[in-house]
Amino acid sequence: MKDVKSIVAKNLTMLRKNKGLTQVELAEKLNYSDKAVSRWEHGETLPDINMLYELCDFYGITMNDLVDENCQVEEIDAQAENNARKYRIWLGILTASVVWLFATVLFVYSQLAAKGGYWIVFIWAIPVSFLFLQYLCRNVFNWIVKFVLTSISIWTVITGMYLHMLVTYQVNLWMVYIVGVPVQALVFLWQKMRKYKV
Repeated sequence: MKDVKSIVAKNLTMLRKNKGLTQVELAEKLNYSDKAVSRWEHGETLPDINMLYELCDFYGITMNDLVDENCQVEEIDAQAENNARKYRIWLGILTASVVWLFATVLFVYSQLAAKGGYWIVFIWAIPVSFLFLQYLCRNVFNWIVKFVLTSISIWTVITGMYLHMLVTYQVNLWMVYIVGVPVQALVFLWQKMRKYKV
């Protein structure tokens, strides 16, 4: 019976070196500690199944490749890696643009139908576009950029709720902004905790 833990450890080390990354750089990209990456590569522990899947996605391999003793991965072209990163960013920007196009069409339709301006759709388009951008570029950005994108999403959702209640129901729920403070703190703590995950 083959020792899966040592095979995975050997393959993880080979894949990381093949990408030209240090353990610290890989840990930052995955929001883990470099100690955790070191333990994986020395066969002391295995990542959980979600992280194994994320690693396979990151390296562009399958789970079968990861547990194969003869895992052969071609040298990764730095230009191809850079192009893949740019593709993810542009895909996120394109998706956000589609959200804004939809909001604009809805606004124009409401003007033409004499239903009053649905200008609030532009407020809601902000968090939706940032959430799409964050999701599509999840393996591209470091934890600080992810934190900023999530923060923008939180505060624009709260602003959207506030303005929606104010305009639609004439209810001034300014206290909804107070909810944003603990939510923002939780997001910060979550991002920091994921950075040091072992």
